[in-house]
Amino acid sequence: MKKILILGGTGFVGRILTENLIKQGLEPVLFNRGKRSPGIFPELRHIKGDRLNKDDISQVTSESWDTVIDFSCMYPVNLDEITESLKGKAGRYIFISTASVYPMNDPEFWKEPVKEDAETLPCSYEQKINPDVNSTYGEKKAECERILLGKDWLDSIIFRPGLIYGRYDYTDRFYYWLYKVHNNSRVLLPEGGKESFTATFSEDFAELINAAINSGNHNRVYNAVTHKPVTLKQYINDACVLTGKTPDLVNASGEFIEENKIQPWADLPVYVGAINMWLDNSKALNDFPVFFHTFHESVKKCVDYYASLGWKAPAAGLSDEREEELVKLAVSQNN
Repeated sequence: MKKILILGGTGFVGRILTENLIKQGLEPVLFNRGKRSPGIFPELRHIKGDRLNKDDISQVTSESWDTVIDFSCMYPVNLDEITESLKGKAGRYIFISTASVYPMNDPEFWKEPVKEDAETLPCSYEQKINPDVNSTYGEKKAECERILLGKDWLDSIIFRPGLIYGRYDYTDRFYYWLYKVHNNSRVLLPEGGKESFTATFSEDFAELINAAINSGNHNRVYNAVTHKPVTLKQYINDACVLTGKTPDLVNASGEFIEENKIQPWADLPVYVGAINMWLDNSKALNDFPVFFHTFHESVKKCVDYYASLGWKAPAAGLSDEREEELVKLAVSQNN
């Protein structure tokens, strides 16, 4: 039986992956702080600790592993230390990175579908050691990738997912639009919802990581998006069909968004401005024998999941009250 270590494993995609591995008769070992979904997977070996604490992480770096799957790394220095401690003791290191290693706010960069050899963000020494993850997230992850790619002795695979959505998503960014369509009579739609994006369905991503555990020949970096480009308007149309709801879509122009200090991504999740955020996933499709759901199928699974949870208000995005204020203002200006 393969000896698999998962750094993380009880949160979002890691939780789905762990469930899938158990179904295959595998018994991955989970190392985490025990803060997210504590008590799940009682049948597995859990090692509680903080990866930033050398004594804690030594509990796993003192052992040998066929595969290490790293969901939780945010700090380049920490990744360097852990992989060096595992030298000769890790058969394969699978690192979960992010599409945020690309320059997300540069419209010129997104003129064409982005492939894995495209430029990634630089990371200064100050950014590298800055404890604030949120302000330097993409830079830190890009530096982590460079550290792994610089270790020729380490068999590593790097996945760059887009916005991840689906079962166990605690961010609610994708869910925001499903909730608005299901619950509200009017929905504020940025710039007609015409910009397109590629994202990552959690169930398919877990299967992709699973396939990477046993793959033979492989590339080292993969864009891990799981569907063809769709527009926000197409997503909302799917949501309307699948929920049986028909809210009025109220257009918010780019000027309206700027004038009212509406923050793309933070206030309006998925929307990042006038950018078609396309990631080319042909390498992953070619190298791994994984079935990806269509976007419509994945949205259907999300609708069923959130219906089972009772359509609670999302943690992300505009509140219903603030959105209604903006809708009224947009309607008056549009007329």
